[in-house]
Amino acid sequence: MTETVVSADPRIIAMELLMKAPATVSSPYPHYHALRTAAPKYRMEQPGQGVGWVLTAYDDCRAALRNPSLDKSAQRPRMGDSRGREGARTLLFLDGPEHTRLRGLVSRVFTPRRTETLRPRLTAFVDGLLDDITARVGPGGGEVDIVGSFGFPLPVMVIGELVGVPPEDWPLLRRLTRAASGGLEIFAPEEVLKASDQALGEMEEYFADLVRKRREDPRDDLASALGQVEIDGDRLSVDELIQVIVLLFGAGFQTMTDLIGLGTHALCRNPDQLQRLRAEPELTRSAVEELLRFDSPVHVLGRAAFEDTTFVDGTPLSSGEHVITLIGAANRDPARYADPDRLDIARFAGAEPPETPLSFAWGPHHCLGAQLARAEGQIAFRRLVDRFAVIELADPDADEIDLEWRHSSTFRGLEELRVRLVPA
Repeated sequence: MTETVVSADPRIIAMELLMKAPATVSSPYPHYHALRTAAPKYRMEQPGQGVGWVLTAYDDCRAALRNPSLDKSAQRPRMGDSRGREGARTLLFLDGPEHTRLRGLVSRVFTPRRTETLRPRLTAFVDGLLDDITARVGPGGGEVDIVGSFGFPLPVMVIGELVGVPPEDWPLLRRLTRAASGGLEIFAPEEVLKASDQALGEMEEYFADLVRKRREDPRDDLASALGQVEIDGDRLSVDELIQVIVLLFGAGFQTMTDLIGLGTHALCRNPDQLQRLRAEPELTRSAVEELLRFDSPVHVLGRAAFEDTTFVDGTPLSSGEHVITLIGAANRDPARYADPDRLDIARFAGAEPPETPLSFAWGPHHCLGAQLARAEGQIAFRRLVDRFAVIELADPDADEIDLEWRHSSTFRGLEELRVRLVPA
């Protein structure tokens, strides 16, 4: 494997990470470690962008995500929402009482109990896709793209079933969600923002029609339940309901696709851990948590200060300054996790596991679908390992930079991952 060469200049490191230099897209972790060593809180000024702080330490990132003086609303123009449309009030970019109100209503429906009742259906979806893969490779085994064959279709099935999208519309929503997610890039170019806006508009039109149908004919799905939930006489408006469903559908798709691709890649690169997972199924929950830590699907989350405040060590942070939390770096912080660059599927097992990784954010904007994502990951990896006696990279000697990585600074994922599978 080719050794990664990293600059010692924090400005160069930060810009390479945020502007998606090829080496940082394929192998960001040496750059994260170098930036944390050089300047764990790096203050950078960008022409036309203002002042931004780039954080790499776990404690700094977690504190920033829960700091009440930082919010996401000021990040909207920088995070791809260039529409400025009335009514586009998504939870993703709301803060304060309005966010608390909407989140409280949604949480009444998006419950752990609902997630647990979905497990048999999740298992059926996983087994159906793995049946198709097994038939394709044959009894002697063969090569497949695990992202395209498994990671890509599974979350659309799951979130489509949860929300109430008919199966015949899943391919449409998969295409629109992929385009819409491009608008979340920190420095997304204009053409990506326009494509994102167009896709979001189409999704809103689609779900407006779905909401209308569910109000006329309620069913046992999230679209129906969200339309009926009430707290002290307060209910979601039609526009709010549409925005919540758009967000849940989008959030439930890309990150799970990336988790399956990244997790399979990590296990193939660490065959001892793959074999341990095969031999010790009781480690499945810990394994998924470790895969989320080791190579998180989300690597960057942004916040902005709406008033003067400080970081946890007392460093001043002025109103209007932006904060970029490098989640991928925080999850590999040696001050938080021993030997952080080693994959250890038992890391989160036992009586006193370490603190959870920041892969689902922290604080007020902690991912509502975290429990669903974990359940989906647990079933997907458990069944994958049980169904195939051999799971290995089609080209185990390929450098990381030769793989098909998503060209993104906000998200981390593989466009394709070719693996050789032999059915058990």
